[in-house]
Amino acid sequence: MNNSDHPLSVKWLLFSFRGRIGRKSFLLAALFLILVQLALLSFTVSLFGDGNSDDSNHASAALFGLLLMASWVVMAFSLLALAIKRLHDLSLPPILGVTLLIPGIAFFAWLFLAVAPSRQETNKHGPVPFPRN
Repeated sequence: MNNSDHPLSVKWLLFSFRGRIGRKSFLLAALFLILVQLALLSFTVSLFGDGNSDDSNHASAALFGLLLMASWVVMAFSLLALAIKRLHDLSLPPILGVTLLIPGIAFFAWLFLAVAPSRQETNKHGPVPFPRN
C-alpha cells in the first residue's frame, strides 16, 4: 500500500478504516474529538441550563439535543476508525476495535491503543507511520 491509497488528510484520519497511525497521532486525534464534544456540550448547557421553561426554549433544546446526539454518532465512528488504524499498526485484528464499545473494557482498550508502541516493520496495511532512525 502506498501513500496514494490513503493520502494524509483529516478526512482520512477521522473517517477512513485504511492504513496505519502511530500512538501519538491516535492520542492527539482522540483528544481533539473529546475536546470538540466537551465544547458542544458546554455550549448546549450554557444556552439551555438556566431553567427557563417557555415553549420556544424547549424546541431549541430538543434541536440542540438531536444535534449533540448526531455529533456523538460521528465521534463514535471517528474513534472506531482511529482504533482500527491503530490496530492495523499493531498488527492486531481490527475486530478488537469493538472493545471500545464495551463500557467496562473501553477505557483499558483505549489506554492500550494510546501507549502500545508501533510495530517497526511494514505490514499489509502500509509502512511504519513514523519510523525510528
